[in-house]
Amino acid sequence: MNQEKIGKFIAKCRKDKKLTQEDLAQKLGITNKSVSNWENGRNMPDLSIFNELCDELDITINDLLSGERLKKENYQKKLEENVINIIVDEKKKRKKIIKRFAILLSIMLFVCLLVEILYNIIVLDVKYDSRVMNCSFKNNELVYIINGTSVLNTNHIEREIDNQKYIIFHSTINLYNKRHSNWEIDESFAELNYKNQIPYSFVATFDKETKNYDNINVYYADNSLRKLSKMSNNDLLKEIEKLNKICSLK
Repeated sequence: MNQEKIGKFIAKCRKDKKLTQEDLAQKLGITNKSVSNWENGRNMPDLSIFNELCDELDITINDLLSGERLKKENYQKKLEENVINIIVDEKKKRKKIIKRFAILLSIMLFVCLLVEILYNIIVLDVKYDSRVMNCSFKNNELVYIINGTSVLNTNHIEREIDNQKYIIFHSTINLYNKRHSNWEIDESFAELNYKNQIPYSFVATFDKETKNYDNINVYYADNSLRKLSKMSNNDLLKEIEKLNKICSLK
C-alpha cells in the first residue's frame, strides 16, 4: 500500500468535511500527532479504527486503502488488490518483528557471554585474614599456608635491607571463583578447623651459613605487589609499617 498516497487522501477528505486534525482526532479518540502522521505518510491508521475513520470521512475502507474514491467499475479489482496488499504488508511486519527479536536475542547472548568472560578474567585482591593465613619457620624453612576452599593465586616479593630480609605476600582471587566459592564464610573456617583442605602452601628454604640475616620478616599486603616492588629501600621500609606482619625469624 502507498502510505503517502493514503495520507494525502485522508487529509483531502478531512478538509472536504471541514475538519481540523484536532477535530478528527477528538472524534476518533486519538491524538493530533496520530492524524498528522497518517497524513504525512509516516504511519497507517490502526485496523481497529478503520470503520470509524471511514464513517467520519464518508468513504469506504476500500477507498481508504486505495488512497482515492473508487468508481464502481474499478471497485472489485481494487478490493482484491488491497486484500493482497494487506496480507503482504502483514508478512513484512512479521519479518521485521522476527528480525528485531533475533537481533535483540543476539545482543542478549553477547552480553551474557561478555559477562561470563569478565567473571573469568577480573581479579580481586584478597584481604588479610589471620584465621586462614599463617606462616612459621621450621629448620630454616618458611612455610606459608592459606587454609580454606577458595581458589587463590599468591605471589610474593623479597628484599634485603641492612642485613634484614623482608618477604611480602599478596593473594588474588578470580571474581568467578569468589562468586562460586565459600571464601570468607563459615564453611571455609569449618574446613580449617578439621584441616580437610590446604589449597595453597609456600615453602622457602634459608641457609643461615650463607645468608646470615639478623631477621627474616614476613608480611601480607592487601593490595598488589607491583607498586611495592618498584619502591626504593627507604620507601619500602615506610610502607612495610602499614602491612600485616604474619611471622618473623631472628
